[in-house]
Amino acid sequence: MSNRNILGLGIAGLVALLLPLVVHDQYVLHIAVITLIYVGVTVAWNLMAIGGTLSLGHAAFFGVGAYTVAILYVNLGVNPWVGILAAMVMAAAASMVLAVPLLRLRGPFFTLSSLAFVEVLRLLAIWAVPLTNGSVGITTPPDQGFAFISFENREPYYFIVLAMVIVVVAFSVWLYNSRIGYHLRAMKTDEEAIRALGVHTNGLKVGTLAVSAAITGAFGAFAALYLFVIEPETQFSMTLYSVQPALNGIIGGMGTIVGPIIGAVLMTPLGEWLRTSFSGVQGLNFMIYGVALIVIVRLMPGGLVDGWKKLRGWMRRGANSNKKDGE
Repeated sequence: MSNRNILGLGIAGLVALLLPLVVHDQYVLHIAVITLIYVGVTVAWNLMAIGGTLSLGHAAFFGVGAYTVAILYVNLGVNPWVGILAAMVMAAAASMVLAVPLLRLRGPFFTLSSLAFVEVLRLLAIWAVPLTNGSVGITTPPDQGFAFISFENREPYYFIVLAMVIVVVAFSVWLYNSRIGYHLRAMKTDEEAIRALGVHTNGLKVGTLAVSAAITGAFGAFAALYLFVIEPETQFSMTLYSVQPALNGIIGGMGTIVGPIIGAVLMTPLGEWLRTSFSGVQGLNFMIYGVALIVIVRLMPGGLVDGWKKLRGWMRRGANSNKKDGE
């Protein structure tokens, strides 16, 4: 990753820190919080994509994280901060169920199995009424304060989730540039070749899946505390937390550092605007997502990041050509 990209991320982080000082509208800040949640989940999803694995099962980890913090908080009185850590552990543990098809299946077969995993957990959450309260769901207590991650205004939520995103993005940058990151990118190109060089690709896959799941579980836990109500149809929604992060990553640039962030920052507010402006047309936002995805895949197979690189290269070649003509 170039120093220019790291500088760009730093500037973006600074702007994000200053946003609540300029914007005081609570609805706008709500959209900002939701956008940051999607940034975190999309970056977590992208860790798998760096190694060439397309997962659509992250709604499972999101839901496990949400239910873990809610059950511990409501039923056992465990502090939400401890609950978030427990959510990460439980989500990583749940990912080990997906490790079996991950090591045995490739391409679309693993992707389909990850979708099935989400549906199984959703049905389990509905069935396990004594633990999850079934379809009725769980409502977190109204206790307010930093210790309970519950506030009257959106600003504290914003800064907490922003801190989480900064940590996750920093980890993603480190991983991408580490030896593990090089192995993941090489595995995406030719898994058999890197295995012949002595790299344990199975361990690499399972480890990346566990870390990705843990991060997703943390954001699921935060979202549960932010939204107060936890129920199966939302927390285990394949549309919201499996398909949407994948769309964000593919549109922005799957397997890159900046691409998933750009995708989430662009597509989340757009989806919210479409939902509120055209509420009578159900599914319009996903239709537009689909059109955008088709256009980008056709014109910019590597996403917006790849498209920008190609455009910048074309502009440089044009400038160099003009200089030669001038001479």
